[in-house]
Amino acid sequence: MKRLDLFSSRTWLPLSLLAALAIVSVGCGPTGPQRYPVSGTVTFDGTPVEEGEVIFYSTEPGGHPDAGHIADGKFAFDSLPGLKRVEITATREGSPLKMKTGIEPGEMVPKVEQYLPARFNRETELEATVDPSGSNDFKFALDSK
Repeated sequence: MKRLDLFSSRTWLPLSLLAALAIVSVGCGPTGPQRYPVSGTVTFDGTPVEEGEVIFYSTEPGGHPDAGHIADGKFAFDSLPGLKRVEITATREGSPLKMKTGIEPGEMVPKVEQYLPARFNRETELEATVDPSGSNDFKFALDSK
């Protein structure tokens, strides 16, 4: 019967790799604070916003924003709980602009414009509360008036 030599390189190397893998795998998995699913709709003057972004900013000092994409008036993402300041942005092509510099001076390129009023984004008046035990389904009916 052959005796196992624990100090030989043939035994030591695989055992070391196995131990390292076990240590690393213990550290894997969900980390950080619990996030909760949020979803909802965004309309502007009664029409679903085709494409844009919804950003939930924490009202707590040091908080991090959570965000999601709007597609066909709907959004869904995960967010930390609590009261949020909500910013909604959406852009669309405007009247073409004539280029003064670049590869083809004088070429017409589409102008991209933020069409939602500032009170819904950089000067937001919107708020939402993400509740760990709630449905967190938000409806943002925005208007131009």
